[in-house]
Amino acid sequence: MEVGSSDGMRPSLIGQMVFFFHPIRAWELAVVASMEEQHDGKMATVRCKSGETFSVPVTADFLFLPTTPGVFDSFPDDLLEMPELHDALLLHVLRNRHARDLTYMRIGEMVLSVNPFKVIASQADNCMGLYLDHLDTAKLPSGLPPHVWSVAHRAYVEMRARQANHSIIASGESGSGKTEACKKMLKYLCAASERVATDVAVSQRMQRISEKVQMSSVVMESFGNAKTVKNDNSSRFGKFMEVQFDAEGVMMGLRVTPFLLERSRAVTCGADERVYHVFYQLVAGADVAMRERLRLGDARSFVLLGKGGCLSLKNNGIDDARDFQVLQAALTSIGFSEEEQDTLWSIVGSILHPQNITFEMRRIDDSALLSDGDAQTAAFVAGQLLLLPEPGAFVECLTTSTVVVGRDCLTKKLSVQKAGDQRNSICKFLYSKLFLFVIQKINAATLSSADFGQSESSPTGVDRLPPFSHREPTTWIALLDIFGFEDFQVNSLEQFCINLANEALQRQYTEKMFLLDMEEMRAEGVEPKITEFVDNQLCLVLLQGSKNSIISHLDDASLLDVERSRTNPDFVFLNSITSAFFPDYQSAPGKKTRSVLDREKKMDNPSAYFYRGRLDDSSFTIRHYAGDVKYCINGFVEKNNDYVKDSCAQTMHDTTSWVLRGIMGTKDEMVGLMSDKYSPGSPTSPLRGSRCTVVSNFRHSLRLLMEMLTSSVCNWVRCIRPHSRRQAGLFDGKLVLEQLVATGVLSTLKQRQTNYPFRLKCKEFADNYHILLQPRKSLGTKMTVKAKCLALLRAAGIREKLAQLGTSRVFLSTDAHRILESRRVQIAKNMVTVVERYVAAFVSRAYVRLMLVSRHTLKLQRIFRVHMRIRRCVSQYYGELRRKRYERFLELTKLFLRAETNSRVELIKERESDVRTLWSEFRTRLVPLVEGVLRNVKAVEAKQRDSLIYQSFSCYVAFRDAFVREAAVALEREKQRIAIKREKDASERSELLCTALVALQAVAAEEASTFQQLHDNVIAPMVKRLKAKARAIRRAKQWRDRRLQELYDARASELRRLAVVEAEELRREEERWRRLVGEEEYLNEMRYFCSFSDDTYGASPLFRAFLRDGVPSEVLHTPIDTSPRKSSSIGGVTSFRDYRNYRRDEFHRARINGTTPNYRPHKHREEVSCELCNFLLYPSRNNVATRPSVESLMEDTTRRRLDDEYGDSDDSFDELHYERKVSDL
Repeated sequence: MEVGSSDGMRPSLIGQMVFFFHPIRAWELAVVASMEEQHDGKMATVRCKSGETFSVPVTADFLFLPTTPGVFDSFPDDLLEMPELHDALLLHVLRNRHARDLTYMRIGEMVLSVNPFKVIASQADNCMGLYLDHLDTAKLPSGLPPHVWSVAHRAYVEMRARQANHSIIASGESGSGKTEACKKMLKYLCAASERVATDVAVSQRMQRISEKVQMSSVVMESFGNAKTVKNDNSSRFGKFMEVQFDAEGVMMGLRVTPFLLERSRAVTCGADERVYHVFYQLVAGADVAMRERLRLGDARSFVLLGKGGCLSLKNNGIDDARDFQVLQAALTSIGFSEEEQDTLWSIVGSILHPQNITFEMRRIDDSALLSDGDAQTAAFVAGQLLLLPEPGAFVECLTTSTVVVGRDCLTKKLSVQKAGDQRNSICKFLYSKLFLFVIQKINAATLSSADFGQSESSPTGVDRLPPFSHREPTTWIALLDIFGFEDFQVNSLEQFCINLANEALQRQYTEKMFLLDMEEMRAEGVEPKITEFVDNQLCLVLLQGSKNSIISHLDDASLLDVERSRTNPDFVFLNSITSAFFPDYQSAPGKKTRSVLDREKKMDNPSAYFYRGRLDDSSFTIRHYAGDVKYCINGFVEKNNDYVKDSCAQTMHDTTSWVLRGIMGTKDEMVGLMSDKYSPGSPTSPLRGSRCTVVSNFRHSLRLLMEMLTSSVCNWVRCIRPHSRRQAGLFDGKLVLEQLVATGVLSTLKQRQTNYPFRLKCKEFADNYHILLQPRKSLGTKMTVKAKCLALLRAAGIREKLAQLGTSRVFLSTDAHRILESRRVQIAKNMVTVVERYVAAFVSRAYVRLMLVSRHTLKLQRIFRVHMRIRRCVSQYYGELRRKRYERFLELTKLFLRAETNSRVELIKERESDVRTLWSEFRTRLVPLVEGVLRNVKAVEAKQRDSLIYQSFSCYVAFRDAFVREAAVALEREKQRIAIKREKDASERSELLCTALVALQAVAAEEASTFQQLHDNVIAPMVKRLKAKARAIRRAKQWRDRRLQELYDARASELRRLAVVEAEELRREEERWRRLVGEEEYLNEMRYFCSFSDDTYGASPLFRAFLRDGVPSEVLHTPIDTSPRKSSSIGGVTSFRDYRNYRRDEFHRARINGTTPNYRPHKHREEVSCELCNFLLYPSRNNVATRPSVESLMEDTTRRRLDDEYGDSDDSFDELHYERKVSDL
């Protein structure tokens, strides 16, 4: 960066256009207003276009001044043609192209796509023909704008030319437009195949295949996409679309391979999200008949649809009812029958209705219980939607769990939480089977290999296409549409697997673009320049290493039996990875360091990518290539062991619908690139000797995916999300810059620009630039290709620094390519000028020649016209002569024919009379002859008939006699065979019976001996020990009862003693009080307080007698077991104790308030020490020992012992039940 490092250069920056790093919008264009020197360095004040001013340090991290003129107005289609390479300049190009709706850019052969969040007319499908017109070459004309079609075009042309498989990888964050890019490239491949197909039959079949392929995208989006926080149409599964072609490039079919379907999305979603689109589309677009059959209401009547708080997306331009009609048309086009479609909607309804069920808790055992309404809902789902023969079995599956132990089946009632989990597992199982069935039907309808030798109709219900004759798929182009990198507020196992897949794809991209590229240059004899790039190999080792990785620790934690283990397996997993990767305390990265712009580029070990954070936090953080992601461990192990109970699966397999049986009979789960028989629903796996987990299957599938991509020629489409608000016209510079850095786009540009971005084969280079050499004799015969390339470079004046000649390729820098192209264009222009002159001369000479020919032609035309007039006159003369001669001949012919006709009539009459005479004579002679012949024939026939009847009767008699004899012989033989067989069967049965009796006796003897040994060695000693233990327990219980009785007696005596002490003390205090106040005044005071009582007659008889007769109050003590009313109120005074406490409370409150009340029995005097006032004080205030309460008089040990003896204990021994068990044994 050139910013001026000395004082002499400082004034040159003022007033110039520079890029500065904005704290929010990243690099922005501004004008330097002023500069000043501070203690920490130079500071520049810049002004943006919006008028804001910022003070930034004059360093390379905050200020950039381009040195190439006109760089601010340069927005090239190929980013390799940028005159300078810097983050600020690249971001400036992307921002301006995005504002001009130029969303696609090239980086060599790779395409960079920025999601515009709108439809652009210049990029519509009707512009595809501009690219389809150049299917004969992989290199498109420079005038065509960049597009994802160019990637599909190059892959298709090279596949046809070299018969090599190609892969197109669309990668980027969620919401960056990967799915739309794959759909456009798929349409281009279909259109290119239609162009290549020349046969009419093949072309018609191609149209049908293209229609099914495009309709399959609609179906997969409905069943596999959902709304997330970042994307309204986010793919919740990865798909590997393999488009198959024959040797001529004609499409043969499409094979879709899904992996890692987000099963939990079928039963739950986050805030401001939705479950899969098909649920909302069915509820919004179903007709009346379907609503009645499935009992569908509006979207608000289903709990599942309202979990994310987003029922409709009409504000975003999405109409669920219209999309449902499109989905039905797509299913019909692919080949789904009406019965299969009804079954699909029944399964979707059987997932919607159970989510409305609320489980109640049974008070007896805290198990789950269904109310009557919820039970009817479950029965409707089982009987009407799933067509199960026993709906009650499905209802029991929701609240019970059946485990097979040996030959026994144990049924366990589930808690409310477990019942909800089992219901969700059933719903996820149904949806995964449904999704897999849809994908298999799509493959069966579009995959050509299944069509060879088959008719157009199939018993499976798929409308198969007519087979190609003598065609087989030889190559394929794969489109990988994988889920984008995700970082939500709460990230779980789904986000972990998604980000792991993106890490693996990023590693493959790094290896292809950087490591293999440098190896290729070294193999060509060119030393590459080392470019810094982020290698995430260590992060992959941390995530999916074979031995010590997060996946291996998660699988180990998943082996725990959750129902029997008291330890939370999620915390076992968290503690395991914490101790394995960073046992010491480590703080998680802060908000400022979580961005890829502020992190360190190199890390030395896999543990450096792991952060634990606070020990009381149930999460961990992984430093991914695209940013730091914090994963919450809650539910990790449960989702990793995502499977349904065998009893529940068997219940749903027993359906009476053949379509449902076919759906349930599909393979359990497709995880990875193949339908794995050891999926989460499978009981065992050979990998670990137990049930296989989701992450282990996904790791295996991911490895197969990487192998397939490595075996093919890879092409990349890098998708960028311009902002997070999903609105057109917005551009977040910092977000875009983070994606460019994370995906390695900046490093790729540096690698290509510094290491010769243009690499041509020597022959191709010589063919393209041979016009730069001067024409010589024997140039092509005496010079080799490499010598010719070297001569071309020298002729263009290119230095060795700008170009390198390898073994088979020519490596050109951007400047060298620009120079060669400019020279080639200039020479081509000069040649075009020369050719134009030659053409003009040739055209002028041809014009003159044409004028001369025209003159001669006119003369010949005049001569020819005269000649033709003469010929017409001669022909008319001879024509008249011929006409007259013909008329004379015609008259003579008529006369001759008239005479001939008359003579022939007379001759015919004579011949007819002769014929009649001969016929009459023949009839008279023929009649007697015919009568004689007939008589002879009748006589012969009669003789022959009599002889034939006689012979037939004799044969019949002989046959009857022979039949009777043979029947008798056969009957006798059959009787003998039956007798022999009966004897043989009887002997065999007797032998078998004897053998069985002997074996039964042996078994009975063995069992008797075994039982006797078991009784002598085990049962008898055990019964003796149990009886001895019962006797010991009975003695211990008797001793305990005696001890308890002693403790009861001790406590009763202690309570009686305390009552006597309290009564004596109260009597002394009463006598003292009466002595101080006087007998008469005391009685008046008692009567005064009694007047305030709520029930004067309700007082005790002793107290009423005292008030009336003045009886001594020692008889008025409150009994021990009674609970007197509080003495704080006047009406609560029923004894001397209450009266004393009331007076002391009043006196205490008066002293606290600073006043001394005048009581009726006594007036207080301040100057004289008052004995009555001293008595009214609490004993503790005059340093007099307070009277101990009943509780304090009891010793702590005694009270504790009594509490233990009287309290209930769970370890108490039920002797009666025990003795009953012993007696049973």
